[in-house]
Amino acid sequence: MKNLFNIENGFKALVIILLSTIAFGSKAADFSGSVGVSSDNYFRGVNMSDGIGYTLRGSVDLGNGIFAGAKVMSMDESSDLMATTMIGYGREVGGVLVNVAYLDRTFDGGVDFEEVAVRAYFDKFDVQYSKGLDNAGDTIIVSTDALPYVDVAYGDSDMSGTWYEVSKSLDLAKGKLKVGYIDHESNDEDFSDKITDVDNFYVGYSYSF
Repeated sequence: MKNLFNIENGFKALVIILLSTIAFGSKAADFSGSVGVSSDNYFRGVNMSDGIGYTLRGSVDLGNGIFAGAKVMSMDESSDLMATTMIGYGREVGGVLVNVAYLDRTFDGGVDFEEVAVRAYFDKFDVQYSKGLDNAGDTIIVSTDALPYVDVAYGDSDMSGTWYEVSKSLDLAKGKLKVGYIDHESNDEDFSDKITDVDNFYVGYSYSF
């Protein structure tokens, strides 16, 4: 496997996040971000990196409920990076925070697609529904932190299948240490043949700034 964390990829990641910040007037906005490394990078239950992977993300709160953000995630040797950019709006409705966002996902060497997502944050769980545009598949994800020791999530995607995730996050040195297990089942036999480590434990750390 070639070295994914190189100057070119790091520069591309920074450019995507900085451009999203500058474009929406970050001088008057609240910016936050994180950089992380994990034993495996997952996207909707699928192991994308098949080994050590990194992520870089940033978000901008523009006020009046409007937000924008970008995320870059390393993948395997066939597709260097997955980049996601988004802009959205959030407000509280009846005590529930509801976000609506447009997302553009770009895969080096892969298929790009766009989505419109709605996410509702309740007291002990949240629900997200993503509507794929231009024949892209739909996805629903439900997660909860109601259990005493672990967080649990369930997802079902037309593009990648279904998955369960059990995880635990701990605060550590201005970031979070996360340990988890993912059980994934593809709904496409051809797609499943391309996936390695379908069911796997992982550990990762992200530093927030």
